[in-house]
Formats: sequence, structure tokens, C-alpha cells
Amino acid sequence: MRTVVIPRADWRAKLDEFSSVHEGWRVSLDLLTPELGAQPEIDDLPLRGVAAEVGARESTITIAAGSTGTDQITHTIHAPRRVQLEQSDAGADVALEIESSDHAKAILRFTSPALPETVDGLPRKFPR
Repeated sequence: MRTVVIPRADWRAKLDEFSSVHEGWRVSLDLLTPELGAQPEIDDLPLRGVAAEVGARESTITIAAGSTGTDQITHTIHAPRRVQLEQSDAGADVALEIESSDHAKAILRFTSPALPETVDGLPRKFPR
């Protein structure tokens, strides 16, 4: 495994690229806080996207998964301070970890990590 830290200046572009490559892939999201420990937020839903709004004073990163309507779950990380991508030795994305200024972490994991070029038949878009 290797960890790739994404610099703040690249958050928007890299997360847009990440979303484009992995849209529709099945994901789970766990939230880890110092007070509560690990809490599941998303369980085995299709990824809709990860978006960063980077401002001079305040930034947010939003993760959306599921289908349209009530099945969609959106989680927003306020005041993110670190974004890193965990990759397998073969270079497949395994997890995206986002740490906020209060030391809470959001860890987005793929149900079945794979290199995008090895995935056959995965829909690039799913019904909205």
C-alpha cells in the first residue's frame, strides 16, 4: 500500500478527476471522531462524486453516494486540512481519507478496489 497526499491547491481538480473515474463504483464511508470512534455513514452505495470548495478562509469537501431522491446520502466535511489517497501496490485506489481541522476523519472505501482500466462493463453513468 502507498499513501498519496493531495496538496490543498490540487483538491478541486484531483477530486473532480477522482469522481469522474469512479462515478458509479460501490463505496462505503466511515467517520472517525475522537469522541465517538468509527461510525458508518454510507454502506455499499454507488459513488456520485466528491467535490471540494476551496476558499481563502473556509473550505468544504462533499461526498455524495446513492441514487436520486431519498436514497442519496451526502456528507460534508467542514474545514478539511488533509486529503490523501490510499492505493494498492498495483496503483488501484483503495480509499480516500479526508481529515478535518477537529481531527475527525472521513474514510471513503471502495467495495472492490480495482484499476479503472481493468473494470469491464461498469456503467460510467447511472440513472439520476
